[in-house]
Amino acid sequence: MPCGGSEPVAVAEHGNLVYVVNAGGNSNVTGFRLEKEGKLKPIPDSIAYLSTANSGAASLSFSPDGQFLLVTEKLTNSIDTFHIQTDGTLAPIVINPSAGPGVFAVLFAPNGAALVAETGPAGGHNASAISSYAVLANGTLSPISTSVPTLGAATCWNAVTPDGHFVYTSNAGTSTISGFAIGGTGALTPVAGTVVGTNPAGSTNLDIAISADGKFLYTLNSGTGTVGIFGINQDGTLNNLGDVGGLSASAGFNGIAAI
Repeated sequence: MPCGGSEPVAVAEHGNLVYVVNAGGNSNVTGFRLEKEGKLKPIPDSIAYLSTANSGAASLSFSPDGQFLLVTEKLTNSIDTFHIQTDGTLAPIVINPSAGPGVFAVLFAPNGAALVAETGPAGGHNASAISSYAVLANGTLSPISTSVPTLGAATCWNAVTPDGHFVYTSNAGTSTISGFAIGGTGALTPVAGTVVGTNPAGSTNLDIAISADGKFLYTLNSGTGTVGIFGINQDGTLNNLGDVGGLSASAGFNGIAAI
């Protein structure tokens, strides 16, 4: 199925609505309907372009109410907001500056707060962070918690527990996991000492996922060819339950999902 652009890097789904973000060429997002038999049907006139052709598009996420689609642009350090129209196409882009440097991934919490990972300033030492935003009716983003330190390096991806109480970040540059409690307003509070989990040295934990029951967190450790397993406690802290190996450290793994 053609993706409507080049270099597709991420997919988001809300009900039967699916959008893909294409990082190559003229950076864009393209929409599809997921039909009952599992086939994807392109939505006419759904291609929407980002702020610039070479935007470094990285991630996208639907708001829980299905009203908005957010897209991150690494090279412009921007977060794009699109209002979703009744036919599944997108209203004109609203471009928002990131609260901190190094914008990377966006993910919504169940309460509607947008959670954005920031790799941090160039040359910074363990200077990555996470911010939260409220999405206003006109598509602008209102910062709630800005650039809360993860105390790690190369923070890339976020994962939220199904109950919406906690968000975890995968800090690929330090092989660590940071945890934050999500308040009712979307405010972020570090759990314990912020860093709540550590993978073996050299793990390069590129991605992170949480089981559907909210009991376990998994990390994709491409540097060591393992999957890290952590138990999630009621207070948001993690128990390291070890790793599962057997994967090639040079296989090029980039994504993980949990059911």
